Amino acid sequence: MDIGALINKMNSPKVWHEKPIFCFTSDIDWASEAVLKIFADKLQALPLKLTLFMTHPSSVIDEWTKKSAINLGIHPNFLPDSSHGSSYKAVIDTCMSIVPEARGFRSHRLFDVTDITHLLKNEYDMLYVSNLGTVMQSHIYPMLHESGLVHFPIFFEDGTHLSNELDLNIFNYAHLLDSPGIKVISFHPMNFVFNSPSLSYMRNIKDSHSRSEYQNLSETQISELRNSTQSGIGDTVLQIIDYVLTNQYPIMSMEEMYQMIVQE
Repeated sequence: MDIGALINKMNSPKVWHEKPIFCFTSDIDWASEAVLKIFADKLQALPLKLTLFMTHPSSVIDEWTKKSAINLGIHPNFLPDSSHGSSYKAVIDTCMSIVPEARGFRSHRLFDVTDITHLLKNEYDMLYVSNLGTVMQSHIYPMLHESGLVHFPIFFEDGTHLSNELDLNIFNYAHLLDSPGIKVISFHPMNFVFNSPSLSYMRNIKDSHSRSEYQNLSETQISELRNSTQSGIGDTVLQIIDYVLTNQYPIMSMEEMYQMIVQE
């Protein structure tokens, strides 16, 4: 779309200026098939319109997309020692081979430089990105990135919540959930399934396994390692979902939010 037309569309009144619009997303982050199976079994019956940012192929997610309204994007790792490749283009090519239909992305660790955003827009026809994390910032609206991509900032991210040692009872932040704006909820299958009560909990699991072992954790290992004795971030995510559904707040996929902007 012509950038001039997009400027006008981005700055016209939208429903999220009046009330909260929720968008549920997940960075797959090399979760094992056993983890993804538990993750899917827990969520696929819910009307979340999930956007999954993929790091690797998954037969579980392939089956899930046949049953539910799920959008897939890419989750490229541009950091050193990345299994995706050693250059920006190599990393993107690897990810696009997994999700060739991807229209949006979120980088691992939210890594972002203009070289990458321009490359993804101009050579890979990306339309939107979600690479800015906030700490439950109210009145967040889509932004027009300098690259011409539409940017959907993150409202809640599980690792951010744990890192800041915020209350795991999300109802203490209900006034922020109720405020107008887009509420992009970002959570990871590993944190969700293991119900991590702290950032160090998940870090200890990662550090005690090799990369290959971590990516192939079995159902038995999950059962042994999962936190089941105290509140965890998986509980917090379920609280958010329950709050949204109970209050009948609108839920949109990232693709739907983009289309609402451009089809005005």
